[in-house]
Amino acid sequence: MARPLAKLLTGFFVVAVLLVVATLIFALTQPPPAPPPLPKPNGYDDLVQAGQMLAENTGDFSTLNEPDLRILVAKNADALKLARTGLSRPCQVPLDFSHPNPSYFTNLAKCKYVAQAFAAEGRLRELENRLGDAADSYVTAIRLGIATSNGGILIDSLVGVAIEAIGTVRLEKLAPTLDAKQCRQAAAAIESSDAGREPVTAILERERAWSRRAYGLRGQIARLVMFKSLRQSEQRIVGRVNAQQSRERTLLIQLASRAYELETGKPAKNLADLVPAYLKAIPQNPTTGTNMAYP
Repeated sequence: MARPLAKLLTGFFVVAVLLVVATLIFALTQPPPAPPPLPKPNGYDDLVQAGQMLAENTGDFSTLNEPDLRILVAKNADALKLARTGLSRPCQVPLDFSHPNPSYFTNLAKCKYVAQAFAAEGRLRELENRLGDAADSYVTAIRLGIATSNGGILIDSLVGVAIEAIGTVRLEKLAPTLDAKQCRQAAAAIESSDAGREPVTAILERERAWSRRAYGLRGQIARLVMFKSLRQSEQRIVGRVNAQQSRERTLLIQLASRAYELETGKPAKNLADLVPAYLKAIPQNPTTGTNMAYP
């Protein structure tokens, strides 16, 4: 009796394993949903084209003397005008779901060069004592970082973080010299751009969908084998994205609180004092989902 029962149990086990394997193969071979249609016109195309128009030494902006900086900014004027046009339009990364495309990574680099060109413009405006205009250049670099990651995957988010940091670092140094109106304008622009930022969860979902399309069943099996390390890598990227968002929201609070103090003659007691006159809402910590701390 024991032997027939053992055979029966073994048979059930084999069938169960086969069903699990079949289900897994079916799930892995199902194509993910088609990506949403690209906007027409797509501002992302303008940003890439602007990057192709730039002078070659844009990355040296921080070391140039004023005359050379002026020449560089003049050379890049048309490119920056086109980039601003692109940022006024809906922007979405045109993903290639069939296979990794080398030009895709070239476009990411071009967008970063555009951010450097905006930083160069801002530095020149600082030297000309046009502080409000300089702040606008740096805020535009932040907006660029957010726009170039919209609709993209994790690599777009990483490059977007690097682009945003270019504008954030420069604006952090400039903020203590801005007047109340300039602080208000910069804070409003950052808050508006931040509100249009894609949730990192949406980017993770798109990354996995892109991987299914780009690498097929073999790639999905590899992902299963490397599941733990891939999840750790994803979390590191999410941490970098959240850290940059937190830094920008801290800057946002600093700009709003400076405007408040300059206009009222006293510092704000808490973040609630800044809403709604200086901020539309209290910024949230991207990691915890709670209110940001007041400096």
